[in-house]
Amino acid sequence: MRILFLLDHCPRPDGECSDHPDAVAMLRGQKKLQALDFWLRNPDYLADELLNAAEAGRSVPGVSPVERAAALLEGDEPDLKSYPMIRWRYGAYEALDDALALLVAHGLIGIDAIGTAPDIDRWDYCLLPAGRQDAQEMRSQEPDLSWYDERAALVLLLAGDRSGSALKELQYAQGEYERTHFGDDIVGILPRVRARLAALQSKTRGGLGA
Repeated sequence: MRILFLLDHCPRPDGECSDHPDAVAMLRGQKKLQALDFWLRNPDYLADELLNAAEAGRSVPGVSPVERAAALLEGDEPDLKSYPMIRWRYGAYEALDDALALLVAHGLIGIDAIGTAPDIDRWDYCLLPAGRQDAQEMRSQEPDLSWYDERAALVLLLAGDRSGSALKELQYAQGEYERTHFGDDIVGILPRVRARLAALQSKTRGGLGA
């Protein structure tokens, strides 16, 4: 579901997926897919990047970064909606073969290898019409899954057109992420982000009062 919703919020291909000309959306590179999935699965890191955007004055279309960060950190949300990933050679990682194979087997996505084996440069993930239809049906028929959809949309807006390498660099800039040992779950940052949010909200209120 996470992958399907992520792909559904990706843009149309800027050309054709080489092996899937009927693709309705495309995400370039497994590194970017893993980075987006990390933010989707870790609301504390996602909220912190929203606060980075707020402090840098960087706009996120249709989103108030501070308000959305506060919503992500509210109550038990971070604990209930967190799914840790391990730190591996290129950062946050989870083996996606089984999930991707299931989506491919049902005709929901296609995967294009860019390059010639064994020297594959990149994997591109193409959402097919049946995949878009499934995503739309889940939105209308399974309201309990709405948070996946909303979160995926936010992650794609925040990522913008940045590459997988650029997103990984942002995530590595977090000390807790960078210091996690290979093969261990990446450490959460919830207390620090909540404190940062509170300080930013207090500063904003103080500025308005002045």
